[in-house]
Amino acid sequence: MKTLKLVFTTSLLLGSITFASAQFGGNGMNNGMGMGARNQQRMQNPNNFGRNEKSAEEIEKERAENIDKSVEYLKTELKLDELQIIVIRKEIETSSKKIYAVIKNEEISEEDKTKEIEAISDKTDTTINTFLNAEQKEKYKKFIENRKEKLEKMKDKRLR
Repeated sequence: MKTLKLVFTTSLLLGSITFASAQFGGNGMNNGMGMGARNQQRMQNPNNFGRNEKSAEEIEKERAENIDKSVEYLKTELKLDELQIIVIRKEIETSSKKIYAVIKNEEISEEDKTKEIEAISDKTDTTINTFLNAEQKEKYKKFIENRKEKLEKMKDKRLR
């Protein structure tokens, strides 16, 4: 009988705590502000709700790191010489800035953004190709095909 009483009391206590917690926004992650504070935050900036805003420096640092990774990959895979590395890095930096500007432009639809980004990427690929020898062009062509396949897979996942 004591065991039954203990189980009942514990269940009642845990149920009360859970119910009280639910009244204040769930699991206490909202600093006791309840759902009202989260909904107010969502209303103030609906597009960025739940996203961490990055500073301009953080964004630029990330972009530079991504450019470095891309250039390093191409350098290794295509066996680029120093002049090619410089020119290709400059082209990738330029296209990266253009793509970032397109992404940030809120006046353009998502479909138009996709088209513009593809156009920028195609132009970049064409420019890079002019600095490659025949063997490098073949390898770069395969690289582009793989990149497009990955982008298509990502698009398919987003549309589901």
